[in-house]
Amino acid sequence: MRLRPRYLTVLAADLAAGVTTLVLVLPFLHFAYRSAVLHATIETASGMIALLAGYLIFGRYRRSARREDLALATALGFLACAHLVFSAMPWALLSPESMRFSAWTSLVGTVIGASFLAAASVMPSRRLRRPRSTGRVVLAASAATYGFCAILIGVFLPHLPLGFAPTTSPPPPGLPHPVGAHSLLAVQLVGAMLFAVAAVGFTRVAEQTGDKLMQWLAASAALAAFVRVNYSLFPSLYTQWVYIGDALRVGAYLLLLAGVAGEINRYQRSVAVAAAADERRRIARELHDGLAQELAFVATQARELERNRDGVELKYIVAAAERALDESRRAIVLLTHPEDEPLDVALIQTVEELVTRVGGRTRFDVEPGIDVAPETREALLRIVREAVTNASRHGHADVVTVELQNKRGLRLRVADDGVGFDQAAVADGHGLGLVTMRTRAREIGGELRIAPLPEGGTEVEVVIP
Repeated sequence: MRLRPRYLTVLAADLAAGVTTLVLVLPFLHFAYRSAVLHATIETASGMIALLAGYLIFGRYRRSARREDLALATALGFLACAHLVFSAMPWALLSPESMRFSAWTSLVGTVIGASFLAAASVMPSRRLRRPRSTGRVVLAASAATYGFCAILIGVFLPHLPLGFAPTTSPPPPGLPHPVGAHSLLAVQLVGAMLFAVAAVGFTRVAEQTGDKLMQWLAASAALAAFVRVNYSLFPSLYTQWVYIGDALRVGAYLLLLAGVAGEINRYQRSVAVAAAADERRRIARELHDGLAQELAFVATQARELERNRDGVELKYIVAAAERALDESRRAIVLLTHPEDEPLDVALIQTVEELVTRVGGRTRFDVEPGIDVAPETREALLRIVREAVTNASRHGHADVVTVELQNKRGLRLRVADDGVGFDQAAVADGHGLGLVTMRTRAREIGGELRIAPLPEGGTEVEVVIP
């Protein structure tokens, strides 16, 4: 049973509120653990999750070109920088000056990120006209803005309140009261309100669109809002002590991570479905252009033979049937060969299969390890099959020589010792499957050349610059 987005958001908020209330009213649940290393670990983990989510959302923006995705990616970018650059690193120094700089830069980045998060949750969905340029401008402006804020904080650092010294002990058990710099506490509460707005906005979007990522973002934002409230009561961002707010923050980012994992899983499924659809269309096109055409010719001639036995040449029917059989074998071979099989291995297997069937011999001069795109590999194999079939069937060749080199461009050559071919047919662009071979060569950016050999036979050459 799946929870509706609003129920998941309320559940996360209730859990955070309940834990906070219990810690406030039950002194024996007062949680505090002194560990600067654990603080740095929490900041690093939070930053890495935010960075991963931001990268994923930016990829989604490049596909959708929607401004809310760009705002969401920008928000996660600010949060990632706040945790990784301006919080985790200064904790390694653990000095009052570094902690003052860390407190303000990380908090400013978090609030700006929360602002973008809230904006992304409430802005109407709209596609941008120039998504690439807009994305570059927004990300560059965001990085410049955060850098400028960090410079300002560094300039006025001696005049900014610290909040708490790194060696401050936790408050005694009992009902806490907000302590520390009032400006820092006010910014924390502003962040809490922004995260709350984001939680409500993402919940609404998730219920309207069914977007699972928005559902997890809403629950994560709800927890993040209570994290800021906890930091106002137990300001562990500025001490060596780990409080309940840090545990809630880990939970908020784990919810975000769950949404990211689900989004990656859905993206992988969509890619697999699209790839399967493309492959089905390709197979259908190959069958239509080859096997179906030959079978249609056989059927037409057979019907004519039934009506008029003297008006049909049986040799044409036999030739068409043989071509249809060759097309079916081509399709089977191409579908059974793995796509990552080396070109030289596939080439040798294809030629040996064809020549052995008619009792001929083969010679190979094939350079190993040539890597080509799958569509190039398939086109070359089909050209080779056509050339070898023509050499065996029409040229009555005894020996077929195949060469494959990749020095100044890719060069594939098929030569035979047969009786040759009708040069007039080649000049007119007909016969020997010439039209199909030339078309396949052009599709992969190559050039096809067919010429007679001085000692007899035919040479078919494909050159790809």
